[in-house]
Amino acid sequence: MTKYINIDMINKDYFEGNYFSDDNSVNYDNQNGKINTIAFCDNKERAKLVCSCLNLFESLQDNIEIKESEE
Repeated sequence: MTKYINIDMINKDYFEGNYFSDDNSVNYDNQNGKINTIAFCDNKERAKLVCSCLNLFESLQDNIEIKESEE
């Protein structure tokens, strides 16, 4: 077993959540009908990546399970 976590060990559902991108903006859905713009990025691909990271971070705070490495 390796001591490092890689992206293949994390369920893809943990990258989805209340953060989402709209073109190059990073937004947060408050789940009450309101949406806050958190940041603007230099391109829409980076905005998607930032949203994925923020959603993963929130999932990590809830103690997610990871798949064991096959090494």
